[in-house]
Amino acid sequence: MDKHSDLVTIKTIQSENDLQIIHGYGDGGFRISGNRFSGSVFVTPRHTRLWSPAAPEKLTASAIIDVAPALPPLLLLGVGAAPLSPLQTLADDLKQQGIALELMSTAAACRTWNVLISEGRNAAAALYAVA
Repeated sequence: MDKHSDLVTIKTIQSENDLQIIHGYGDGGFRISGNRFSGSVFVTPRHTRLWSPAAPEKLTASAIIDVAPALPPLLLLGVGAAPLSPLQTLADDLKQQGIALELMSTAAACRTWNVLISEGRNAAAALYAVA
């Protein structure tokens, strides 16, 4: 952790292109590819945007698809703390669209995202901000 904030720092992966690498999270936002985002974010391999999601248990497939109409075949959903419910309806609805949902804490989703991107995988991450 930084001495001056609650932001958790993740080891930097060297990248000479515009891949969206998550360098830190916490303190109500994210540090992605050198930019600070306050609030929740939706990340694709080459773009990050702020996102204002409903509570995880109220999140719908159509709300996610509205944010990114051309979703890749894998979506990481980081819901803050460890998820208490599997969000099965959301997973089933996304599966019908050809999208696999991986539900986890925001911390785990950030780490998983960086591994997937370093492997060249086509994915997206919907990340709830954490304090």
